[in-house]
Amino acid sequence: MKLLLLSCPTGEGHNSARRALAEELKRQGVEYVLADPVGFQSKRARELVAAAYNGLIRRAPTVFGMVYRAGAVYESTGLRSPVYYANAHYASTLHDYLQAERFDGVLSTHLFGLEAVTAIRRRTGAHIPSFGVLTDYTCIPFFAEVDADLYFVPHEQVAAELARKGIPSDRIVASGIPVSRRFRVPVEPEAARMTLGLPLDRRIYLLLTGGVGCGHVCVLCEELLQRIGEDGFLCVLTGRNDALREQLSERFGSFPFRAVPFTGDVPLFLRAADAVISKPGGLSATEAAVSNVPLVHFGAIPGCETRNAAFFADHGMSLWAKNVPDAVSCAVELAHDPVRAEQIRQKQRETLSPVAAETVVTRIREQLGKEGAPCPTV
Repeated sequence: MKLLLLSCPTGEGHNSARRALAEELKRQGVEYVLADPVGFQSKRARELVAAAYNGLIRRAPTVFGMVYRAGAVYESTGLRSPVYYANAHYASTLHDYLQAERFDGVLSTHLFGLEAVTAIRRRTGAHIPSFGVLTDYTCIPFFAEVDADLYFVPHEQVAAELARKGIPSDRIVASGIPVSRRFRVPVEPEAARMTLGLPLDRRIYLLLTGGVGCGHVCVLCEELLQRIGEDGFLCVLTGRNDALREQLSERFGSFPFRAVPFTGDVPLFLRAADAVISKPGGLSATEAAVSNVPLVHFGAIPGCETRNAAFFADHGMSLWAKNVPDAVSCAVELAHDPVRAEQIRQKQRETLSPVAAETVVTRIREQLGKEGAPCPTV
């Protein structure tokens, strides 16, 4: 069995989900190849798409929210979307690659890959097995227009939302969002702190700014450092935003503070923390919940992230702060109130599956086994 895993670097979450699935495919002995679907159009197109998206959410998140809402309105017309036609441009190139490499199926953690395979299926009539993973706690615009064999979604509530949009219920699997197994490996806070070189005698506050480093970070750091005093220590994970990391290090270097660049040690930082403040990206929220940490959501980009924050708050898995003072107060409360912190942890354990990657890979293997692989048209 051989799968093509498609994702785009529009935000870090889609790629994180793909890495978690690649990790599980390898563990189960399944061959796979990673690719960015837009790269089948051109390298330049791939770079432009990533730069445009990441620049927009970093510099003009309100505009992104407007685009998101416009997409939802357009979707209600029932017409095929501009997103579909944009990805249909390179569908023939992708089809040629699938045929040449004899893949048994395509697994996409991003809408673009699903749209491209949908275009191939509609144009050629070939049944290329296609599987989609939704990485937010809502049905994003245009997800319901793609044609896939299985749709893997975060929760039964989201499965019901997809069904209302016309996706057959027997194709929807409430698997959870795939995250790396490292996030559920139990590590004692003291051990995590020793590994990371963090103080053992202070409360650790962790601020996650997203893969590209977004949010009201400077003012949040300033107010939080004023509140935590000598008892606390603040770590900020700035993602790939090196300019932000340098700015924070220069401004707060004299405080009990550390700005951390993009790192593979996120599971350890989560285990080390007494309270976590995070943007409510679908992947970062799920990673925190699987790590089972006291969680505050703040700085949502309008659109799917506000839906994510609402989902978590409604299910008691986080506190949703609407402004900087509220975020600071929520974090301090969770760091000092073990009963309230444990209530959030308990809701996380009850609501989300930590084994989503295993569920996705197992269901795909079962599906392809039923259909017979490799597919004769690929």
